[in-house]
Amino acid sequence: MAKARLIHTKFWSDSWIVELNPLERYLYLYFLTNEHTNISGIYELPLRVIAFESGIDEDMLNKMLKRFDGKIHYIKEWVCIKNFIKHQSSSSDRVKIGIKDAIKQIPVDIIDKLIGYGYPIHKI
Repeated sequence: MAKARLIHTKFWSDSWIVELNPLERYLYLYFLTNEHTNISGIYELPLRVIAFESGIDEDMLNKMLKRFDGKIHYIKEWVCIKNFIKHQSSSSDRVKIGIKDAIKQIPVDIIDKLIGYGYPIHKI
């Protein structure tokens, strides 16, 4: 499956995004577009890799991740972008299959946590 992410031009005027500082916006874009992401928006990515690829040290990353609470959950080295699936082309059967396949790779304890946070995984 192709690994390309489109960022809507309204990204920059989103009420939540405009409240972020430039480094936080950069990190949020990194989470949306890095090479480890997948069509479900839930993927394994150790903090040391995020630090290396983004150039942001781990202490700062831990502080920044708290700012993303409710939008991105970082659970046991798994990045979980809330509402990511909602923004995918749900009319495409290939996208639906890709999302289901990606979700099959997520450990059960991560899925249980995400359901508790309101992710619609149990519906897929």
